[in-house]
Parts: sequence; structure tokens; C-alpha cells
Amino acid sequence: MSRAATATESQATVKPSYRTYTIITWYQYQMLVPLSDQSIEHYENWCKREKDERESHVMVLMDKVIKITGMHCVIGWPCQNCADTNGYVDVRTGKHYPYGTSSFHEDIGCNK
Repeated sequence: MSRAATATESQATVKPSYRTYTIITWYQYQMLVPLSDQSIEHYENWCKREKDERESHVMVLMDKVIKITGMHCVIGWPCQNCADTNGYVDVRTGKHYPYGTSSFHEDIGCNK
């Protein structure tokens, strides 16, 4: 194996060095984006663009939206798409953190 291939492989496996985190929630997304753009695919793409606005030491998490379940409207508030979620996803790495089974705090180093 060539040195260039080895260097590329080692760069691909380098784990980001996070010091803090932010969560871009489905609810937050809906407040900022028109109803016509509220789909799981649009949400994931929006979060990917938003991560570029954050510094590299910030873990950017988004809700793992499984399914949009319908509309919820309250007089005086904008309508919202309700959604089933299952934890968070690190937008930079794609790692899934299911609710109650693992913690993104461990990857940041908060438990040290």
C-alpha cells in the first residue's frame, strides 16, 4: 500500500475533537423554514448547511426524525409538523445517539 493511500485512510478515521455541542431541533427548523419546505430530507440538508456555520470544535446534533406524523395547530401560533424522533445524529460524522442508550457527552469528553 502506498504512503498516500495510508495517509488518506488515517485522515478518514480521525475522530473530530469536540469541546461543546449544539442541537438543531426539528422544532427550531420549523420556526425558521416555510411549511412547504418541511420534510425530513429538507431538514437534514438544512442541518448540514448549518454545521458549516459552526466552529469545528462544536458537535452539531440534529433530531433523528423517523416520520412526520401530522399537523398541530394552535390559534395564535404557527402550525407545526409533528414528528417521531429517535435520538440525535452528529451532522459531521453521521453517528446516531439513540435516546437513553448512549451519550454524545462521552464523545465530547464531559465525563472525564
